[in-house]
Amino acid sequence: MKLVFSTEDRVVANIIKNELDNHEIENVLMDKRDSVYNTFGYIEVYVLENNLTKAKELIDAVIVQDTNE
Repeated sequence: MKLVFSTEDRVVANIIKNELDNHEIENVLMDKRDSVYNTFGYIEVYVLENNLTKAKELIDAVIVQDTNE
């Protein structure tokens, strides 16, 4: 699997995950934040290598849509 997106915001990570799921792109969230403070580290979204381009395009569209709202 390849890293396609990373954020410190759990809500944003879950929105990206749900959009990938809705488009049937297999994905995994990996929470690398500190378990005590939850303020250090990132939540990473991984997809299969053959879906990397499609996932990046979808994520870009979701981020643009979010900034336009």
